[in-house]
Amino acid sequence: MKKVYIIVLLVLNLIFTGALAINQYLNRNIELDFSDKIIKVSGLVVTDSNGVERVIIGANLPHPQGHGTRFDRGGEVSGIMLYDSEGQERGGYVTDNDYGNIFMTLDSKTSQRALFIAEPQGAATLQVWGNNGNKIVIGASDEGTQFDISENGKEK
Repeated sequence: MKKVYIIVLLVLNLIFTGALAINQYLNRNIELDFSDKIIKVSGLVVTDSNGVERVIIGANLPHPQGHGTRFDRGGEVSGIMLYDSEGQERGGYVTDNDYGNIFMTLDSKTSQRALFIAEPQGAATLQVWGNNGNKIVIGASDEGTQFDISENGKEK
């Protein structure tokens, strides 16, 4: 009786496994369409072939890293950060979580070089500067406009 039971289980198992194999073979070319689906995540990290983080998209991004150490940004931000092949932050498009400003920054290896900021109330400012004190500031708000140029740290 035990032998018959084992043989029946073996035959049923073979039939079931065969049916699954045939089903997989017949449906091998079916493409799944996720184009209308929404993926919810709190972050996404894109790495290069060397495992270096190159793009981070997140709600609460990590603080900036320069020359191997992290330092305080002065508040939490969410958005997209870009990193170079050494893993150093080189710019981003973010909103700050406290005041609500939105920023786009471009950074050199040593510091920020361009900043475009829009405040929640509507004011906007663009700043571009170099190491030697050369700087251009263009801004507009309900109170007026701003246009400043500095060369070698001296306003023109």
